[in-house]
Amino acid sequence: MKAKIVVHVSQIDILPETGMGRVEYYWKEAFERAGYQFIHIGPTEVGPVKHGALFPRKAYQYFKKLNIDPTCFIVHEPASGAFAKKGIPCFVESHGVERRNWEAILNETVPGIKDEPIKWRTRILFPIWRLSGCDKGLRHAHKLLLINTDDKAFVKQKYKREDKDIFVFRNGVSALPIVDTDTSRGFTVLFNATWVIRKGIRILVKAAELLQEQGLNINYLLIGTSKDEQTVLNDWPKHLQSKVKVVSRFKQQEEVNYLAKASVLVLPSYAEGQPLSLLQAMAAGKCVITSNIDGQKDMITNGENGFLFTNGSYDELAAAIKHCYENPAIVTRVGENARQYTHDRSWENVSNQVVDFVLANSK
Repeated sequence: MKAKIVVHVSQIDILPETGMGRVEYYWKEAFERAGYQFIHIGPTEVGPVKHGALFPRKAYQYFKKLNIDPTCFIVHEPASGAFAKKGIPCFVESHGVERRNWEAILNETVPGIKDEPIKWRTRILFPIWRLSGCDKGLRHAHKLLLINTDDKAFVKQKYKREDKDIFVFRNGVSALPIVDTDTSRGFTVLFNATWVIRKGIRILVKAAELLQEQGLNINYLLIGTSKDEQTVLNDWPKHLQSKVKVVSRFKQQEEVNYLAKASVLVLPSYAEGQPLSLLQAMAAGKCVITSNIDGQKDMITNGENGFLFTNGSYDELAAAIKHCYENPAIVTRVGENARQYTHDRSWENVSNQVVDFVLANSK
């Protein structure tokens, strides 16, 4: 008889302060509430590796030394090839299907390749050392835990998986008070993401220029950029820089303070899994404006609990911001709908759903 043990594998440490680490932290709690031991195999357990390609094999070797017969594996996609087809139910955990993202980069659906060209060696070797393991896991694992319906559609087509093999899990939200907007500085657009091209930063700047040309007085609060203020400001025209405030990093408990300063939250990304920043803003009763892709379109009904615009369209983004600027009552209504939408997305609730799916399919 198998022990009530879940072995979890990912090349990150489980910590509530990080995005993926936070998801896994709450999954661990949920399995433990269900009476299961949750054994994580990550960087701390495996130790240093000279190259990321070595992690899956070393993680499996670490597992073998434990000499246990677990109920199942839950393995982050890049390591999943080493754990599929081992006689133990294997669930692939994906926070954005890697093959799909790679193809989007190569065909420039996600921009950036012209700014940082991919070296020919990477074009050849990355699919071998990274994507081949992902392919094996997604094709042969027992079941799949995917983060949005676009990934589900891709996996069904690419790997010939069936609906019954796939669970699209939901990310949760941490409890937040309803945040009243501080209007003392006027209308403020909040951007909460790393300051990189993939996150749609050029779209945001172009939209800001268009809105200023139309005479709108808007401030921009950019948090969690991971880049210093001057580096970020260099991407803005000089005549707008006085309207921009940059916070490179912040603690999780400080997020509510920045949400209080925001009139709306904008996320113009070209690719996402299921963004936690968006969910947290919605849970705080904020109106959100985001690109019509991936996890965003799974969560947002346009005009009801947020606004969607065509991916990459700065004029549509500008129009959506202007609509909110000119209609504060609509912003309030949409923000309240967003808060109601997240009422059942506590971390306990969404993590219990993952546990139920995994245990029901591990027999």
